[in-house]
Amino acid sequence: MAADGQRRVTEAAFLQRPETMRRVELVDGEVVEAPTPSWRHQRLVKTLLVALETWARTVEGFTVGHAPCDIRFGPGRILQPDLFVMAGAISDAQEGPIDRIPLLCVEVLPRDVGDEHLTKRALYAEAGVPECWLVNWDGIVERRFGERLEGQEMLNGALASPLLPGFDFDLAELAPV
Repeated sequence: MAADGQRRVTEAAFLQRPETMRRVELVDGEVVEAPTPSWRHQRLVKTLLVALETWARTVEGFTVGHAPCDIRFGPGRILQPDLFVMAGAISDAQEGPIDRIPLLCVEVLPRDVGDEHLTKRALYAEAGVPECWLVNWDGIVERRFGERLEGQEMLNGALASPLLPGFDFDLAELAPV
């Protein structure tokens, strides 16, 4: 997480930081700054973002967003999922962290998977996120769902969710080029 010896900050102090396009999160007083994502990571995020945005235009009542965008998952826990789907609209007047829990959080895992995704998945579970997709570099998705995200299925053909009516995505589109 944070570098050794880094002082803890309050949520108020964290929110006073200048706006940035970098991925900076707050986890229980620790400021966590992610390295710049790779081209492959960005391509996977963009492909899924386009698919989710296209789907959201065909149904009513969902908003799709992407990092960097602050979402409050609890006191002192401001995270930025790679992608997220919210029920309902988010006002253009929204300032500061979004104070609603997403229906879905999507994380594209780094090539060398460490434990960051386990920490974020646990934070999502504690906050009550109903579903989380963990996307690996081979285009395989681990779909976590249910109570505390304890349900699990590995998907390598089609990606769908009961939370997203009519969404159906061919995971072959995530294959390496």
